[in-house]
Amino acid sequence: MLKLHFKDNRRPPVWIVEKLFSIGSAADNHLVMDDEGVDPFHAKVIQENAKYFLKDNNSTSGCFVNGQRITQKEILPGDIIKIGHCDIIVLDPRSLPDKAKDTYAAPWRLVSDSSWLAGKHFILLPERGTIIGRGNQCDIVIPGTHLSRRHTEISIEGNHLRIKDLGSANGTFLNELRIDNATANNGDRLRLDVYTFRIVAPDLEDSKTRIRKPIDELSKPVERKLPSSEPKRWKTRPTSPGNRIEPSLRNGRRNAWLALITATLVAAAIVIFLLW
Repeated sequence: MLKLHFKDNRRPPVWIVEKLFSIGSAADNHLVMDDEGVDPFHAKVIQENAKYFLKDNNSTSGCFVNGQRITQKEILPGDIIKIGHCDIIVLDPRSLPDKAKDTYAAPWRLVSDSSWLAGKHFILLPERGTIIGRGNQCDIVIPGTHLSRRHTEISIEGNHLRIKDLGSANGTFLNELRIDNATANNGDRLRLDVYTFRIVAPDLEDSKTRIRKPIDELSKPVERKLPSSEPKRWKTRPTSPGNRIEPSLRNGRRNAWLALITATLVAAAIVIFLLW
């Protein structure tokens, strides 16, 4: 996501969120520039295949990139756009040094989902409160009769927002509850009379840290268990063939001879006793 930074700091930087980002002096542009030499619908930035193109809308004073007048040209970080008498620097916060990334962190924004504003993104100012209303002096101008000239102020306070109603006629609602001064978080819904918005917090995916094991630990050899030299002892039932005591043929013959000799001796003893 690219960011437009005004060289003379006349106003806070602006993020290019929409795929079709309009620039001009008319109040319904994404970037409203009521400077001399800026047409009502002066130019637009088109996002296509992760690239950004600045296209001139046949404006009277033209669009310039790095000093050259263009009809349509891809813009890159570091380019200087001139519209009217204003110089705008194109920034990509991802390519900035680490110390500068906090300054250009992804913004808080309101995403509209009501009628003709559906899908539009409104960036909240990090430096001060963002005023929303139908007056031309507001930071976010919504030209509708349902809003007061200065309807609501939204300020960024750390990890949440502070929403303050500025005495509007039709009220400020947070999650369908009318509020005067309240804290809002990511995902909450803001309603200004008939206009509804979803609050979206900065995208912090790039700042997440993946914890890895130390290199020393990863370099240690993996200990593997060697196979045991002892024979495995299988658990078997007493009636298993391997657990039965089965006499061999030799033992059977020996037992038969012993029985025969014993019987012969007994018979001989009886005969001797009778003859005696």
